[in-house]
Amino acid sequence: MDPPGDDNSTTVQKPLMDVTETDAYREKIIAFVNPKSGGLQGQVVFEQLRAQIGEANVYDLVKDHGPQKGLKDNQHEKNLRIIACGGDGTVGWVLSALDTSQMQYMDFISVGVIPLGTGNDMARFLGWGVGYRGEGLGPAIQSLAKSESRLLDRWQIDVKPTEDSGTANLKIPQPVFNNYLSFGADAQIALDFHEKRNASPRRYANRLFNKLAYGCISCHTFFDRRYLFGNIASHFELHVDGRNMDDDLLRFRPDAILILNIASYAAGTNPWQGIYDNLWCARSQADDDRFREQSCSDGYLEIIGFKHFELARIRLGRRGHRIAQGSEIKLIMRRDVPMEIDGEPFLLGPCQITITRKNQARMIITEKSQAAQQVQARRV
Repeated sequence: MDPPGDDNSTTVQKPLMDVTETDAYREKIIAFVNPKSGGLQGQVVFEQLRAQIGEANVYDLVKDHGPQKGLKDNQHEKNLRIIACGGDGTVGWVLSALDTSQMQYMDFISVGVIPLGTGNDMARFLGWGVGYRGEGLGPAIQSLAKSESRLLDRWQIDVKPTEDSGTANLKIPQPVFNNYLSFGADAQIALDFHEKRNASPRRYANRLFNKLAYGCISCHTFFDRRYLFGNIASHFELHVDGRNMDDDLLRFRPDAILILNIASYAAGTNPWQGIYDNLWCARSQADDDRFREQSCSDGYLEIIGFKHFELARIRLGRRGHRIAQGSEIKLIMRRDVPMEIDGEPFLLGPCQITITRKNQARMIITEKSQAAQQVQARRV
């Protein structure tokens, strides 16, 4: 594109938002839209964005088979701002594409979110709302164009077979996570719901029905003996920064284990903080002084255990059991275990998992977001 003020510059369609061509030259905005997210919401957002920031700056992730085309078109842009429009999976899709792109000014790229569908833990954490409701996007785009950014740790998952692996499935949906990774009862609930929805997608097109169905599946899992009395703890080995945490697992016998990167899980709860729960946590000492302040950019993950009933209580502002914080986490699983990565559930066979920090991304945040309230660590 020719510099502003050049008489030979091509005339472009003036955006409806108050961003001039000169502003766009200094800090360009592009958007990636997943039209399948949120039912018909994706297509509505796609059309709005084309009118707001220009047709050439809005990319269809399905039609283009991912973000690569848009990133290649803009690989030499300085101060590029990207809007990911979709759920947590769409945000991860864009961030993973940036990992393999040839962006010339990678350190100056920021990613914001317009959330579609439900859940949207990353959007909630960054302050961009719980989901699109049909409102005009002008104010949101203005904010995404001007707001500050915050570094986000991203974590690599390496899976290796063990003697118990045999021919079990060791494939995971993605080797990097941004939000959380969980094992046990909560992942089994998500997996059961995911399988039922895929089998009857029309039945699960209603948001209220989905919530009721999820509640019914959760109640059914409560009576599953695999997740009663902390049986999952007997099939795990957990090491955090070289420390063996098996005694903690066997003492508290959680039904689910959560490894958390951001302060949002299960559609907006924060089980690391929350209210100290005397019903369970009273059996351990108060731990506020034993752990560092939670941050998405400090190179540490929070590891939390739940009893089955805690999965419901955390929605009332309770916390789970704080197990540890660490920068390198190793798990050895001796049996098939349901697992969830950023909202994507699956079944993983016996194996060894090692989790280490991969890199950091720059995410656009609002002033009142949970991300803005956390301590900012330096980029590595």
